[in-house]
Amino acid sequence: MKKNFLNLKQNKKIGISVVAIVLTLIFFYCAGVAVSQSADLNKLRNQKESYEAQLEQQKKENEELNAILESDNKDAYMEQKARENGYVKSNEIVFYDISGSN
Repeated sequence: MKKNFLNLKQNKKIGISVVAIVLTLIFFYCAGVAVSQSADLNKLRNQKESYEAQLEQQKKENEELNAILESDNKDAYMEQKARENGYVKSNEIVFYDISGSN
């Protein structure tokens, strides 16, 4: 009878130890997932702020372009942009400096 009682106590201790180990492993796993999720969340928040800043910049640029399109000198603006990209009028003579001097 005493032997059964001791075995029962020992089995109970082993069972409690196994449950404690399993719970500890689950705790550390959940903690790792929480830390990983927190890092991902911070990364996404920074990305969101960056996108919001880009959006604001684009809105300002759009407002400037709309103001130009609504103004009287939009033809001059378009000509300036075309010249910046290397376009010339059909009746213009273009000279290229090939001397190679700076």
